[in-house]
Amino acid sequence: MNMIKRISGTLILPVGMFLFMLVLCRANGKNYFGTWKMWQTLIPNIGVSVTCALGIGLQYRAGRFDFSGGAIMLLTSIIAGNLARDLGNSVPLLWVLCLGVSVALSLLVALLYVYGRVPIVIITIGMALFLEALTCLLFKGAGVSLVSNLKLTVFCRYPYVIVPFVLAVVIYAFYYAKTTAGRQSELLANNQKSAVHIGISEKKNVFITYVVSGLIFGLATLLSIGTGIKGASYTALSTAGQLFSNILPVFIGLMLAPFCGQTIGLLMGSITLCLLSYGLSAVFSFEMGSAITTICTGTFILLLNVFYVHGMNLIRGFAGIFRKKAL
Repeated sequence: MNMIKRISGTLILPVGMFLFMLVLCRANGKNYFGTWKMWQTLIPNIGVSVTCALGIGLQYRAGRFDFSGGAIMLLTSIIAGNLARDLGNSVPLLWVLCLGVSVALSLLVALLYVYGRVPIVIITIGMALFLEALTCLLFKGAGVSLVSNLKLTVFCRYPYVIVPFVLAVVIYAFYYAKTTAGRQSELLANNQKSAVHIGISEKKNVFITYVVSGLIFGLATLLSIGTGIKGASYTALSTAGQLFSNILPVFIGLMLAPFCGQTIGLLMGSITLCLLSYGLSAVFSFEMGSAITTICTGTFILLLNVFYVHGMNLIRGFAGIFRKKAL
């Protein structure tokens, strides 16, 4: 595949979405769409979307569908946010707590999965429910709110948001491209029995993968901790729904992988969906914009999947019709 096709395949979705939303917003008098101020607002949203998608994608790519990531992020944000605020608004302490607590909780999930010998879906749903229950007990169930704490939320705003954002992308890309454990996890996902027969230790690989995903979820927590009130979860599996709202970039990344690899494809998918959400929220009211965004996102992903599977056949079919008409 030549370079032009690779670049075109990589950029067609985000560039096409940007141009479509630019026309839609300008037609409705929203002239700030496309300005630098818009990008300063949008980049933190992209950072949260990408890091959450990377955490999900890491386990998904390893053949595991993990429901506990959202609960890990919520509990981590409550513990890290409250302790960092109460101990002098220490930003370095917030970093250490976000990464440390997230990795520790991820290792707990891995420990139960490896030695519990229960399917990953059951283990992660059970852990999600357990961690959600802890959010109601810790700090009197008050959660945490750092929205007005400008010091602790410095890495939630542009330009410092780029630091944890880029770090998460680098960790993900390095793990799969440069480490033995990353390559072994893909072998285990593709053919578990064959991978084990050639000497790959599945238990060791599970622990390493969960450490890496814990680091990424910790960075995602650091990015999202200042975006709103992190309340205790009183509804079962509410955190799973919040986390998996960011799974769509993972699927787009898989589609764009032949052009640019899964990491860049996932990034392009997040940018595309964030542009869609921002543009619709700008044109419509907040509530209506959210509803329309959900509908349009689902429709967009459906059409994208249909085209991805049947696109070449459709193109050949239309080309044949026009060729017959020309004759």
